[in-house]
Amino acid sequence: MSRYGTGASQYRHREVMEKIWSWMPLKLMKASASTTTTSIVVCFFFLLLMGAYVATRSLVSSFAITTDTTTASRSEETLIPKVPLTIRKVEFPLNCTVGNHTGTCPRNYPSLYEYQPSSQDHPNPPSCPDYFRWIYEDLRPWKHMGISRDVVERAKRTANFRLVIKDGRAYMERYQKSFQSRDVFTLWGILQLLRKYPGKVPDLELMFDCVDWPVIRSRDYRGPSATTPPPLFRYCGDDATLDIVFPDWSFWGW
Repeated sequence: MSRYGTGASQYRHREVMEKIWSWMPLKLMKASASTTTTSIVVCFFFLLLMGAYVATRSLVSSFAITTDTTTASRSEETLIPKVPLTIRKVEFPLNCTVGNHTGTCPRNYPSLYEYQPSSQDHPNPPSCPDYFRWIYEDLRPWKHMGISRDVVERAKRTANFRLVIKDGRAYMERYQKSFQSRDVFTLWGILQLLRKYPGKVPDLELMFDCVDWPVIRSRDYRGPSATTPPPLFRYCGDDATLDIVFPDWSFWGW
C-alpha cells in the first residue's frame, strides 16, 4: 500500500482540504465585520458621553453667570433709591344714590363750563390743533347743501340708535341691538363729555351705526342728479366712503 493511500483516498483528502480553505475566508470576513461593528458602537458611546459632559459643563457655567448677574442686579437695586410714583386720579362722578332705580341720575351737575387756565408749563395754543382740519374734511359733503331732516332720517336704514342732545341732556332712541355693548360704552363716553364740558356741547341730533365697516359709498352721490348723502356716524371709514368717524370707546368695555 502506498504511503499516501490509494487514488480515491487522495481525492477525498483533496476535497476536504478545498472545503476547509473555502470556509476560512468566510469566517475571517464575518469576524472582521463583527469587529468593525463593535468599534463603531464603542466610538458612538464614547462620543455620546463626551457630548453629555460638555453640555453639563455649559449648563453649570450658564447657571453661575446667571446667579452672578442676578446678585449684581439686586445689589444695584439696593443702591438706587426708589422714588414714589404719584398718580393723579381724574374722576367724573355720576352722583346716583344707592337704591335709585328710576333710570336717571339727579341733575345736580354744573350747567356752565368754568374755564381753568393752563399752567405756565402748558400754555394754551394760539390756534386749534392741526388734526381739527379732519373735522372740516369729514363734514365737507354737506358744506354747500346743508343737512335737512329728511337727510338725517335716511341714515336710519342701518343705524343702531339715534342720539339727541338738548340743553345738556342726552336722549337715545334704539333701533336695533348693537354687537355686545358697543352702543352702551359709546353713550357713556358722550355722557362724560357732557359732564366735563357742561354748557359747551350744542343741541344736536345724529344717527349712529355701531358696525365697523362703512356703508355710505361716495360713488353713489356723484353727478348732477345725485342726492345728499345721509350723515351717519360710525367707528371706521375709508377713502371710498362718507361715513363720519367717531371715537370707539367700546375697546375698554368688551
